[in-house]
Amino acid sequence: MYQRSLNKGDDFLIPAYTLFDIGAFATVGLKIDNWNISAGLRYDNRNLHSFKLGDVFEKISRNFSSLTGSVGATYSVSDVAIKLNLARGFRTPTVGGLASNGVHEGTIQYVIGNKELDPEYSWQIDLGLDYTSKLLSTQLSLFANFIDSFIFNHKLNGVKTEGYDTYQYTQGNARLLGGEFSIDFHPVRKLHFENTFSYVNAVQAHQPKDSKYLPYTPAPRWTSELNYTFINDGKVWDNTYAAVSMECNLRQNHFMRQMRQRRQYLRILY
Repeated sequence: MYQRSLNKGDDFLIPAYTLFDIGAFATVGLKIDNWNISAGLRYDNRNLHSFKLGDVFEKISRNFSSLTGSVGATYSVSDVAIKLNLARGFRTPTVGGLASNGVHEGTIQYVIGNKELDPEYSWQIDLGLDYTSKLLSTQLSLFANFIDSFIFNHKLNGVKTEGYDTYQYTQGNARLLGGEFSIDFHPVRKLHFENTFSYVNAVQAHQPKDSKYLPYTPAPRWTSELNYTFINDGKVWDNTYAAVSMECNLRQNHFMRQMRQRRQYLRILY
């Protein structure tokens, strides 16, 4: 993939740049009795070059490459399926993370990049359990993700640039733990009562309590929907249904010292 971005306006957040990505991957799958096993390898190389613009942006040239992969297995018997996956991940810094120097109109922040950012490398393990019957379907998904050099932007305390709060990209080692549980109760074919709960705990390693939590971590979330399908005849009005749903986002008590606590809220849709 080749990208080219030019700055032709008057206000700039990131410099003009060129980017070239190339990669290759291979996958393999194997089925043995009740087991389905799959694995894959991938190689990526990215070359990024940004252009100097007066005193606003300096020239940056970086090259990143890595070999990643994953292996997973699913064991299925009767109404139950158990899934396990291990993956090695890789993510390069973006041009915004490396070279930002301006106001982000979407977040109303002055954002400063960090040209010394390293790529992120991660290990993630996933465990899943599915159960399906005539009356009930449930899914449990758990994950643990350990990221070296996790990239995020943090608020610089007491710093204002052009009147805006100032944020700068930095990185540290992170640990993300979480999961999702969903249950769909359908006593009759046309009626479904679906509920899902999700939770993520994201922290930066070796940091004091007031600064260890990663910014923008989603709060615990519960969604619920009751729906009934009136018509299911394969014709014009096929799959006509009525539904009422609820979304409840709980209060986020884990936040960095520089961030504001997010309150809980409830939405009802119909």
